[in-house]
Order: sequence, then C-alpha cells, then structure tokens
Amino acid sequence: MKIDSKPQYAPGISEFIDKVNSVYPPDSYKKDVSIQRALYSELGEAFPVPEVTDVSSRDVIVPHFNVEKKMRIYTPKNIKKDGILVYIRGGGFVLGNLETHDKLVAELCSNTGLVTIAADFRMSPESKFPSALEDCYDIINYISLNKEVLNLKGNIVLCGESSGANMIVSLCMLCRDRNGPLISGQALISPLLDFHRWKHGGEDAPLLTGGEMEFYTSCYAKQDELINVFVSPLINGKFHNLPPAYIMGAEVDSLLIDSVEYHNRLQENNIQSELVIEKGLTHAAVRARGVSPDVHDSWIRFCKKAYDLTC
Repeated sequence: MKIDSKPQYAPGISEFIDKVNSVYPPDSYKKDVSIQRALYSELGEAFPVPEVTDVSSRDVIVPHFNVEKKMRIYTPKNIKKDGILVYIRGGGFVLGNLETHDKLVAELCSNTGLVTIAADFRMSPESKFPSALEDCYDIINYISLNKEVLNLKGNIVLCGESSGANMIVSLCMLCRDRNGPLISGQALISPLLDFHRWKHGGEDAPLLTGGEMEFYTSCYAKQDELINVFVSPLINGKFHNLPPAYIMGAEVDSLLIDSVEYHNRLQENNIQSELVIEKGLTHAAVRARGVSPDVHDSWIRFCKKAYDLTC
C-alpha cells in the first residue's frame, strides 16, 4: 500500500507536519535516546490544547514481585456509566511517558464520561520485549482483580495508538490464552502489527520514516523474536474469540495496511470489527486535534466508539 508522493492532506495537516518536523526532525532517531525523549516531550508544548477541568487524576502503584508498575486513574466529575477504559500510549516503545499523554487521556476521560486509566510500562531499548507487554498485562490483571479496592465498575476496554495498539492486540490474545481478564473491546489508532517487514527499514511516510521504524524495531525486540505472535500479531496470530474492535486508520500512513489486514482477519474469525480510514490524515495525527477540524472530529468519533464498546 504505497503512500502517494503528493498526498491530499486534510486541512491543517500540512502545517502540522512542518511544525512537528521543526521540533522533532525526521532524523531524530539517529540521536541518543535521551535526546530523542527530550525532543518528544517538547511536542506537547508545540501543540497546546485547552486544560481539561472536569477530570481528576491519581497515580497508583501496582505491586508485582520486584518490578514496580504505575498507572494513572482519571475520574470524570460526572461519570456517565459503569465502564473502564485503559489507554496504552504510542511512541515506538521508546518515547513517551504518563506526562506526554496526560492531556490526551484526560480528554478521553472527559469526552466519554468514563473512568480512564493510563498504563505505564518499561521502555525500550533498556527493557526489550516482553517487558512492556507483561507490565501492561499485570496492570490490566490488577485492575480486574481489584475493582472494589480501586472503586471501579464495569467492563474493560483497551484503547491506544501505534505501538500501544500493538500491545492491545497482543494483550487481547494473552488474556484469551491465559484465561485472564475479560476484555470487552479494543479501540485502536494506527496499530503497528508487523515488525518483521521493518527490520531493514522501509517506505517513508509523513511523520514516520523507514529509518525510524527500523530503529524502533531493533530497540523493541531481538531479530529472532520479530515473528513472535505477540510482537507481530499479523504473522501467525490467532484471532478467534477476541473482543470487538474499532480501528481508526490514517490514509497517509505506512501502517494503514496493518489496520486493513487486522480488520480483515477479525472478520474472517467472525469478530465484530469496524474500520474507518480517516482521509488526509497521517500517522500520529491525533496530536493535531487542536489545529485540524478533521482530526478533532476523528478523535471525537474514536472517543464515542470506545464508550460504545464498554456496553
């Protein structure tokens, strides 16, 4: 699925790309990881959004053996119904933290009126696969087993973008295979589901180059693990008995093929799946929700679908 060399961007997206590239240049992946992370954190300041005033948050430590895990619980002022959204951030498993995605998750909580939890996890390359995945599994399991203690009610829906969406698909399979927590839905933005095709780089796309993908791939997993079904679910993954899905793909994104293929595989297994390809949007466009009406609308749709999946 080739990216048009002269794509038709949605309003505001061309300017968004220029602004991102001025803060986080396409060759940033060649810099030291600490510098990459600092630049990535600056992106939030480059695209300010209004403060969310109807949501409170608290951090909770999740005990598990010798590895301390943390999650941030967002509670809306007016809870609309029982239900729990668990958000797993993107960033190539290398970039980001609870702070870089704080406003986005707070908006998800506010827009849905549902308690929303951001899962923190160990980062690559310091901690390779399966560290981040197991951290997220432990957090979801802890939530499921401690709803009363945490003052939580309702079904669990997993939400996230890019590498976070990769873990969501893997978590849905893990929960099924381990007879673990019951997941009621998966809401995905631009999921990355086949690392194997990026091991030697690949096609450049706006805000996601082949060089970046090769770097993230090498950081996350060893070469012989790239075909592991929990690294690259589209390679030999089993998609029976998975929860319903809403998949938001971006038209100008080299990962769009993953969204399409996953949607098709779910349907082949009689799993309810809705795929929406947002016209003129790029990878990571959700960051432009404050400057592009089309992105704003796609984000509102995503929030509504996440809400619906908790039913």
